[in-house]
Amino acid sequence: MTSFCIASPHKNELWYDYRLYVNLKAELVRMGFQYRAASKNRIYLLGGPERYFYHEVGRFDPDANNLALIYCHSEKLKAINHFTRIFVCSDGVRQFLNRKKLYRLEFLQKNGKFSTDQPLDIIRPFSSLEPTLVTRPRYQCDISFVGTPRIRPILEAVLPYVEKHGWKLNLYGPNWDSYGGNPLAQKYWTATNVPYEDIPLLARGCKICLIDHHATMNRIGSVSHKYIDFIKAGGFVISDWNKDAKQFYKGVCFRTPEHLVKQIELYLDAPELREKQKIYQQDIVAQQSTGAVARQLANYFIE
Repeated sequence: MTSFCIASPHKNELWYDYRLYVNLKAELVRMGFQYRAASKNRIYLLGGPERYFYHEVGRFDPDANNLALIYCHSEKLKAINHFTRIFVCSDGVRQFLNRKKLYRLEFLQKNGKFSTDQPLDIIRPFSSLEPTLVTRPRYQCDISFVGTPRIRPILEAVLPYVEKHGWKLNLYGPNWDSYGGNPLAQKYWTATNVPYEDIPLLARGCKICLIDHHATMNRIGSVSHKYIDFIKAGGFVISDWNKDAKQFYKGVCFRTPEHLVKQIELYLDAPELREKQKIYQQDIVAQQSTGAVARQLANYFIE
């Protein structure tokens, strides 16, 4: 039986990135592949600097079939030329890595000739979620935000206007009582987490889901898996001004606090516009499922 293993830095269940590992592993097992530590087929989930050692995988083995999925923080990578095949999450990341020339440190053999061209295929962020017709009281609100309490420009932009406009804002995540930004955040802290399987309930109950990104992701052009999770779950999303969100996903993005407030006012009063945007974006991400990604990766497995 063909086996595989996954090198993932995320084992914390509170992080949605953890679900990339869990869901991809489950989908490949469902397809009939065996999960085995230190297998020859190794999937590296790269969301930052590559580690020297990964649990269940071990040290890097140049003789293994090493498949890299670069899903965020590509700016932190030092080199990628040692992977058998490389997948990136957006056109922006592909262009960025081409400029950095991380995989041109060695010449590659191609059709009997030496070439500096290494294919960087795209596997866009993927999700295992689908919309639901039900919700729960804890998820019913005008605006929601899920995350950890590092300084969030998207929250700093909206918090001064919430009470003034009478909006119901729900914040989800750990430790918002220690947020270092606007102290009003604690007032809207609703729960310490939203379980992954509950994201469709939140997407259904909330009118506007706010999603943000690191500045480098916005500049390079790559959206988070959380962005895709909320769209796949049926949510109406407003994000910070992300090149990929705007150009590929045709998303609703904001540039300034005033711009964000105007968008919130517009869409809260126009459920038909929210519904139209949700359907439009769901169609764009229709193929970005965990199952589709598992099938694509399995094509490159070796016996």
